[in-house]
Amino acid sequence: MNNGVEPRTGRQLGPRTGDAASFKSFDDLMRALKEQLAYFMGLAAEEHNIVLRAHTELFPDPVLSALMFNTIKEGKDIYERTMPLENGSVLNPVGIINVADSLAAIKKLVFDEKKVTLKELKAALAANWQGNGYAEMRKMFLAAPKYGNDDDYADSIAKELYQLWADTAVTFDTAFGGKIKPAAISISAQWPGGALTGATPDGRYAGECLADGTMSPMRGMDTHGPTAVIKSAMKIDQVPYQATLLNMKFHPSALKGTEDLRKLSSLIKTYFSFGGKHIQFNVVNRETLLDAQKHPENYRDLIVRVAGYSAYFVHLGKAVQDEIIGRTEYAQAA
Repeated sequence: MNNGVEPRTGRQLGPRTGDAASFKSFDDLMRALKEQLAYFMGLAAEEHNIVLRAHTELFPDPVLSALMFNTIKEGKDIYERTMPLENGSVLNPVGIINVADSLAAIKKLVFDEKKVTLKELKAALAANWQGNGYAEMRKMFLAAPKYGNDDDYADSIAKELYQLWADTAVTFDTAFGGKIKPAAISISAQWPGGALTGATPDGRYAGECLADGTMSPMRGMDTHGPTAVIKSAMKIDQVPYQATLLNMKFHPSALKGTEDLRKLSSLIKTYFSFGGKHIQFNVVNRETLLDAQKHPENYRDLIVRVAGYSAYFVHLGKAVQDEIIGRTEYAQAA
């Protein structure tokens, strides 16, 4: 969107891929995005190699090494070993779902329906959707097709982006020998990632937390229930990835009986049978979480899944709590 220039500082950090206002087609935009993405993935891979080499030569890790399989028998630091299922370096994206939703909105509103120009969109993003009628424009971009609703318009873009990431990651060498591997787990990186990211064409405000899991829809954008979410995620080829992450949240009323649990079991089995890697759940209602924010002393034992780990809800920061509360809540298992 910015020809490789970081908007806040004006610095040319990426390659020059053309002024977005000059793009004549969606393919022109995708070409620029792919070039930028490959460039920054290369920088990330080199950073990984520098860190790995520094650990190998300067900073051995006896604690981590002691926790590895057959450490005493091997008699080596973890960074001097080649592990059976890990080559030491992966490239892990956070925010691809926001990119997919953004691209779907641009494709529909800029190139297909021609309701907005890229120049106008850039101005709205620079203004963080504030003033000059941008609030109304934002409503259009929020209403554009979104990943997580079994809609190929958006899902096909997410699928393409994850395939691109996987195919590009394995082109880079590692300091340990072999190639970089792709992974897709957010853990908690969606918060700092969002804090560093300006307004995006999916309707997101600058600084707002990104989508909570790499296979999870953006909060509130999945409106067709849990089965549609699973269908969207299954369209992405997850096989090349060392890990992926899909978060879902159910209201307790959705899982009260044996039949409800059977449906949830079928949902999980179906997802895994189509290549899904990892799925996790919160079973708690919004009102409970809101009350826990107001009266934490009454909820000291309330545990929630965040993103790959569990935590006591009242020990989490408010931003993290708000993001969990904001996740779509399903009233039935399937």
